[in-house]
Amino acid sequence: MNILMIHQHYFPEMSGTARRTKELAENFAKKGHQVTVLTSYPRDFRSLPGSGFKKYETINKVIVYRLKTLFEVRNNVIIRLLSYSTFVIQSIYYAIVLSKKSHIIISIAPLSSGIIGAIVHSISRKHHHFDVPDILPDLGVSAGMIKNKIVIRLLSKLEKWVYNHSTTISTCTKGQLENIKKKGVASKKMIWIPDWVDSSSFIFDSNKQSSKLSKKFKGKIIISFIGNIGALQNPQVFLETMSLLSNKSQIHFLFIGDGIMLSKLKSRVKELNIENVEFVGRVKREEIPDYMIISDILVANYLPDEHLSLYIPGKIFEYAISQRPIIMGAKGDAEKLISKYKLGISVPPSDPIAFKEAILKITSRSFLFKPNVTKFLHDYSIENVIKRYDMVFRKLIK
Repeated sequence: MNILMIHQHYFPEMSGTARRTKELAENFAKKGHQVTVLTSYPRDFRSLPGSGFKKYETINKVIVYRLKTLFEVRNNVIIRLLSYSTFVIQSIYYAIVLSKKSHIIISIAPLSSGIIGAIVHSISRKHHHFDVPDILPDLGVSAGMIKNKIVIRLLSKLEKWVYNHSTTISTCTKGQLENIKKKGVASKKMIWIPDWVDSSSFIFDSNKQSSKLSKKFKGKIIISFIGNIGALQNPQVFLETMSLLSNKSQIHFLFIGDGIMLSKLKSRVKELNIENVEFVGRVKREEIPDYMIISDILVANYLPDEHLSLYIPGKIFEYAISQRPIIMGAKGDAEKLISKYKLGISVPPSDPIAFKEAILKITSRSFLFKPNVTKFLHDYSIENVIKRYDMVFRKLIK
């Protein structure tokens, strides 16, 4: 099967959807499919340190075409929309040409990728699968990034148009599935395909003391946030939590990663004079297990918004492999996942007092931590997820 995948971000970028596109593409290729990815030049501030790229290259049997966009996706809403718009305009011609040899087109949200896939579907009548890890414009509204009512109405109409011009649509959670159905999308189009964990990407040294990092943080209780430091994660809550724990000098917090909120956090740490918070920055993917293994607690959070109860952070799937207690600030699907597999403690989103109490409960050993990691890895293995995608696509091209 020939597959064309469309997403604005791809390796060496390290964003969640860039990782998602790469892992899907490479695993489709492992199954024997011919996979082509249409993407843009990577953003330096979100890319793997020291990595390079070519405009046209083959990576792990995946053919990659890159287009240079005029604007980078950053915090400014106008610049972000301009970046998405220019990618759509530049990509249409290339997508039509590349689709001629494709059996199926997979576009991965945001909406801009879906627009390209829907246009090509309308012209070529090729099957278009819209993969929706993030629902837009809803997510942008929840993050407070999209406030203009005219823009919201326009994006909502585009969203519905893309759904109407998709052969099939998949979501990562059942909550997202129901959200899209309520917008008038036929149930027969909708498929729940969960996020996954690729355990082969993480090799852990089970002996914590053998890690080089353990020497640096000897005698410390390490709490780590790993991944995108963005608005939806409301990372400010962790500074407030650490302020509440200022009398616990042995507790040390690590921010590992980059994102649009990083500079604000650094300024805030100076203002509050917090000494037990450290910004590690971006690290190579193969180094992430080292930070997980020296961590006593791994944390994640969402803004206190009802729409965000439909989401599960991708980092939770990777956190689980480390078998370290997770404290998740969320309701809904993420809370259910933590509870079902006994991965840690769920607290109300963005509640520093609740985070503090959960941290003290774990560090005092009054919390019984017995995660069901074996079942989790089975249920969410990338092999099982790829099988589900494969079954959907083979039915389409019969």
